[in-house]
Amino acid sequence: MKARVLREIAREAMRGLFRNRLRAGLSMLGISWGIVSVVMLLAYGNGFDEALVRGFHGAFGDGVSILFGGQTSMQAGGERAGRRIRTKEGDVEAIRQLGLIKYASPEYVEYLPLIYGVKQTTSAVRGVAPEYAEMRSEVAEFGRFINAEDTEKERRVIFLGSEIAKKLFGNAPAVGGTIRVNGLSFDVVGVLTQKVSFSNYYSPDKYSVFIPYTTFKQVYSQDYLDNLVFQTLSVAQHNQAVKQVREVLASRHNFNPKDERAVSLNDSVENAKVIGGITGGLKVVLSIIGALTLMIGGIGVMNIMLVSVTERTRAIGVRKALGAKRRHILIQFLLEALVITFLGGLLGILFSYLLVTFAGHRPFLAELLEDPTRQTDIYLMLSGDVVLTATVILMIVGVFSGLWPAMRASKTDPIESLRYE
Repeated sequence: MKARVLREIAREAMRGLFRNRLRAGLSMLGISWGIVSVVMLLAYGNGFDEALVRGFHGAFGDGVSILFGGQTSMQAGGERAGRRIRTKEGDVEAIRQLGLIKYASPEYVEYLPLIYGVKQTTSAVRGVAPEYAEMRSEVAEFGRFINAEDTEKERRVIFLGSEIAKKLFGNAPAVGGTIRVNGLSFDVVGVLTQKVSFSNYYSPDKYSVFIPYTTFKQVYSQDYLDNLVFQTLSVAQHNQAVKQVREVLASRHNFNPKDERAVSLNDSVENAKVIGGITGGLKVVLSIIGALTLMIGGIGVMNIMLVSVTERTRAIGVRKALGAKRRHILIQFLLEALVITFLGGLLGILFSYLLVTFAGHRPFLAELLEDPTRQTDIYLMLSGDVVLTATVILMIVGVFSGLWPAMRASKTDPIESLRYE
């Protein structure tokens, strides 16, 4: 098709829209509303996903697993099923030697009284290694976390959760102070920052305190670990690393490595997959709802175009009598529908951007997690994938809403059209 003919078809399409500008404008408004619905729903879905991700990342780094001892459910090496498996510090050292393991730490836990002056509270006291801070996102707001020298020298130093520091010290600086844990003195070396954590075990970190695991073992004479924390080198090799960990422990404790009840895992990678499935499903549902809303606007465009075809039946007949081909008529009316659709879509995206900008955040997990930063509320996110999804849906709606009227116009018989009153 020659460029001159295409330009003429485009001019004719624009004239048609201009002559019926009120009708076209109302059709654009319907499309705009549909696009706003699609974009806002998808932006909400993205915000929901991000809020959950922030909540879980506050508890675990990538590839972190918490391993708990269990009971065997299979016979192995002459040992009966139902035998209890309890891990020791030697297991931590064995796991650290594996090539796919980045960090590993023992963890002892006891609920003990804490006293500072006349103030008293009870907290989960955790005996851990320095690497624990990397794996569990234990970031100090004041001072520092436990270091290798503290562990090596079995120092009585303690790192306080943010809420424990408030209970004992109020607004006074905690670092440098001395508190008593079950009657023994410990020097405060750091305080946890305000930490958002959707997933906890035992108790939230802000209500816990941390001491060197060597000190814990020396003071409280505990031989068995409450659990073992490790982090794999990469998420891509996580399953292989977990398999290696199970094999090492199975060898040391004489159980079948395929026996999943012998040791259980709180696995951040598996948790992330579950969360991804939930949020992915939600996004699909929201996309379908938005697409259906947009289709209503598309049906409006189709109705307007059918009315336009009917009103311009005689003009179509004249054009065909003067030599216009079917494809020329088809392209003209399809172009009119696409212009209405995409201008309406553009206005809808611009309006959505304004709504997202001024909407702020929607309440979600912040109240539940006592999060003063509001990081775990839902913030509407107008990202590139949202705009791309809306554009694809818009293109489909635009083509289908204009195709039937355009085909009807192109099939019009010129003789019958000229007789049309």
